[in-house]
This record gives sequence, C-alpha cells and structure tokens, in this order.
Amino acid sequence: MVELADRAVESAWKVKNLKDFDQRLERAAGRLDEGTGGLAAMVVYETALMKSGRPPEEVREMVRSFRETFEDEEVPLTMAHTSGIMNVEGNDWFFGEDGLRVLTGQLLGQFQHRVAQYNYVDESEVLRRWADGYDTRLFVRRRIFETEPIIGVVGGLDFLLLQHLRVAAGGDTLVPNAEVARALEALGYGPGLDPYETLAAAEDLALHLDLPAPVVGEMLGELAREGFEDYPEPPREEPRTAPSATPQEDAVASEGGAVSGGAADEPREQKPVPPERAERAEVTGDPAAGEEPSRVQDPQAGDAPGVSEEDGPASGAAPPESGPEDKPGTSGREDA
Repeated sequence: MVELADRAVESAWKVKNLKDFDQRLERAAGRLDEGTGGLAAMVVYETALMKSGRPPEEVREMVRSFRETFEDEEVPLTMAHTSGIMNVEGNDWFFGEDGLRVLTGQLLGQFQHRVAQYNYVDESEVLRRWADGYDTRLFVRRRIFETEPIIGVVGGLDFLLLQHLRVAAGGDTLVPNAEVARALEALGYGPGLDPYETLAAAEDLALHLDLPAPVVGEMLGELAREGFEDYPEPPREEPRTAPSATPQEDAVASEGGAVSGGAADEPREQKPVPPERAERAEVTGDPAAGEEPSRVQDPQAGDAPGVSEEDGPASGAAPPESGPEDKPGTSGREDA
C-alpha cells in the first residue's frame, strides 16, 4: 500500500509538471462538455448505442439528431416520453439493430422505477446519485457489477459500458479502457493492469491531482493516443548522513546492552546515616529497651532468652492422672 501511494504521488507530480498541463486540462474538460448535456434519457440512449462498437463521435451524432428531431419546449424529453417515442419509431435510430432498441427500452424502464422512488427530484439528479452512490461503488469494487439491481436485471452491459454510463450520468469516475492503462504504464504503474486495477489506480491519481476523475481519464486517454512518455522526473532527495555520537551518547549502550562509562562506572557516594537511625541500631538487642526477642521465635531453643525464668517445679509437673470419675459413663456412681 505504501508503494502504491508513493507511485500515485510521483505520477501526480509528473502530470502536473507537464509543460502543456493547462492546455491538456482545458481540452479534456471540453471533450466532456461535448456529451449529451446531462439529459437523463439521452445519457441512457447514448450508453445503449455505445454497445454497437461504433466510434463515440458517430454515436453522439445520432443522439444529437434524435434530440433535435423530437425535443419540444412544451413536452420535454423525459424518460417516459422518450420510451414512448422509441416504441413507435423504427430501428433507424439504433443503427438498424433491434437488440439496441430493446436494451435502450429496458434501461429506460429500470431508471424510471428509480425515479419514481424519489419525490420532486430531477431525473438527471437521480441518475447522478446512482452513478456516485455507495452501493454502486461497492458492486464495482467487489467486481460483481452484474448483480447490481439495475444492470443485473437488464444485462447486456459489460464493465466498460457500465463505467461509460456512470461518467455520462455525472459520476466522479472514469472509463478504464486500454488507453488509460497504457498511460498509467508510461507513468510507472507497470504493465498487465486489468480494468478494475486500472480504475483504482486512475481514480487514486485523480485524488492526488485534485481533479475530477472524468477529466483525468480524458487526459490519460489523450496522452496514450499520442504515445507520450517524456515525463519530467521529480527531484530525488539525497540521503542524509547520521550525525556523529557525542561522548555522552557513547556512554549509553544500545537497547538491550550493558552501559559502560559515564555515571554507571563511578563509585556511589556514601550518604551519611541520620542520627535517629543510628540510635535505633544501638537500642536493638538491648533487653532493657524492650527489644528482646521473644521466646515464641524459637520455643525449642534451650538458651532462648526468658526460658530460665519459666524453668522450675511447676514447669516439670505432670498432668493429673485420670481417675474413675473421669471415665465416660461413671460420673456420679460409686464402685460396687
């Protein structure tokens, strides 16, 4: 992860320090503005036509022709109105392919259901929320976009078409095509990136460039088409030499080692004993001071202090012998 982050920082520096960076940025933003103008129904229509494999310019020309033909100020081209027009028109608006017509109708129907879940929210805003939503990003991140509620029901859209739809809808993402992968390779990301890895690397680069991901995608595509590889190299920091240790530091051993020199090897200064502590030391062991050890410390010792005082006739007296009256069951009875 640290290596990828460093690579993104270095790549962002290379792109930002291009001599014509501002011009490339302006051209990329202009190409994005050439889209469908944010009309939700036309965004879906364009994405379906892209499945034909025709050049983007030809697809957008078809979309513009449809819009100029059927757009009315009194009746806007909503998803429902567009679906009604396409149901009565022929396949000429779909390059003669009936499959594209069916795909367009299915996509429009699914997004109409989503629009119906919101109250007083514009269709384009609903489409943008879907493109940038957490759930949509999660399906892409886990590489299971085929199970996404809308795309999974419709079917027929591959990963690149899904990303095209998200970009056209206003999502902060890009289309990870082969051109973007080649541009990333020239920046030092290495060959062999699959579309998901290309998307992750390009979106990370956009974050470090502090630019929208669709703009960065357009810039990378242009660089790849030009075969551009003459990127400026960022300045390299010279390795810093460690400062020499001071005499005080030399006296301290490394972690876990012994300490030599310095205060550790000097003899400790003998501190004077307080007078009261010396008096207590003299009193210790003096029987008159009450510090005599008790006999309890060693009751078996014959020479223990205090034993002679206890010796005497009383100490050698035997316990009284038990008599008949002490036997169990004979208390209060006389011998027969």
